[in-house]
Amino acid sequence: MKFSYSAVWEETVRMMRSNASLLLGIAGVFFFLPALLVGYFAPQPEGAETMTQMLNDIEAYFTENWVWLLAANIVNMVGAIAIYLLLFDVHGHTVGGAIAGALPILPFYFLLSFLTTALILFAGLWFILPGIYLLGRLVVSGALMVGEGRRSPFAAIGGSWRLTKRKGWAVAGFVVIVAVVGWILTSVVTAVLGSVFILIGGQDGVGGLLVLILASALSALFSLLLVVLFAAIYRRLSAPAASVPGTAH
Repeated sequence: MKFSYSAVWEETVRMMRSNASLLLGIAGVFFFLPALLVGYFAPQPEGAETMTQMLNDIEAYFTENWVWLLAANIVNMVGAIAIYLLLFDVHGHTVGGAIAGALPILPFYFLLSFLTTALILFAGLWFILPGIYLLGRLVVSGALMVGEGRRSPFAAIGGSWRLTKRKGWAVAGFVVIVAVVGWILTSVVTAVLGSVFILIGGQDGVGGLLVLILASALSALFSLLLVVLFAAIYRRLSAPAASVPGTAH
């Protein structure tokens, strides 16, 4: 079955629209609030003049704030799992039921996220292209774990590898395109509106706080989009050929 970018994007938009209020509510609690708190209590370093200084600043930042970052990441994972449960309608979950249902899955999802991230980063450290390829092969493992009720991270990785067979580069290319375009759009909106906020309220006053709120909101929306996108990719790859619109019978 051909991996169609347009079909996946249409499925992503459809799921976003049909579940907008539920998804935005979950994103607000599990994506926006953690981003806002981390941005306020553990702001990222700025103003590095050299690459060495930037790397040192990044190392110091993660060393000093790893507890905040880990906690935010775990909260993000609960939100992602709850979104998958709602989108796949596992056991007919409500929002509260989806959040409660996400907690037993969290330890397995956390281990899966750790393994896949480590594999992708390890491959990317040597050569960028292998890392991108692994991204395409492993990107649906989280959605598969929730959608198929698997608990073994290795089974989820194996299932993702099976679904993306001969489609790794296509999936990776689509994810990279969406990620880059999303990053550019959020950066431009933050820069333009942020300049207005700072001009009106000042960097250290209300203006700076409004910029942080804006950046956190855009980050939350982008995270939500990616989770729904991964769900759409998984649904497209796992659907029987005859049930996928536009697929030859």
